[in-house]
Amino acid sequence: PASIQDYTDFYSSREHATNVGTMFRDPANALNPNWTRLPVGYHGRSSSIFVSGHEVTRPCGQLQINPTDASEGSNYGPSRLLDFELEVAFFVGGKPNPHGERLTMERSSERIFGFVLMNDWSARDIQKFEYVPLVPFGSKNFATTISPWIITTMALEKYKCATSYEIQEPIPLEYLQDKDYSSYDIELE
Repeated sequence: PASIQDYTDFYSSREHATNVGTMFRDPANALNPNWTRLPVGYHGRSSSIFVSGHEVTRPCGQLQINPTDASEGSNYGPSRLLDFELEVAFFVGGKPNPHGERLTMERSSERIFGFVLMNDWSARDIQKFEYVPLVPFGSKNFATTISPWIITTMALEKYKCATSYEIQEPIPLEYLQDKDYSSYDIELE
């Protein structure tokens, strides 16, 4: 059992960020320039995290009337473009930092307890209308499902590998430079 008090969803891989960007912008501008410079994410709603197998209710929201012109407004109704992305999430533990004290990259791995499979549910048609200029809201906060078991970082150590881009490019500001810039080579189903 775990008590999830808060969570943030990051566009953590270049491939994931590019795929999501392509859904809402033209492919040539899929990856916003800030993605290569800082962690891009949004807060989720911890009360909507469920163990896999939980029945997900189709959300309602504002649906863009004309898919190519948001200025024509919207209608309210149930999502017709419901999907989920299979992702990996991790649990952070340990004593919280005192207010104002930063957690360094060197110490960040000390706080990761383990990983779970995660289904990130999305109402894409609702998301299309609410996404620009900020981040998703009702289209993404209705359900997130996770596996009922946690895989420890120690159990995944033998799958550690270079990332698909091998180096942090462009080189981020010093506080975001990761001396152990790596990933895990695991197949998800």
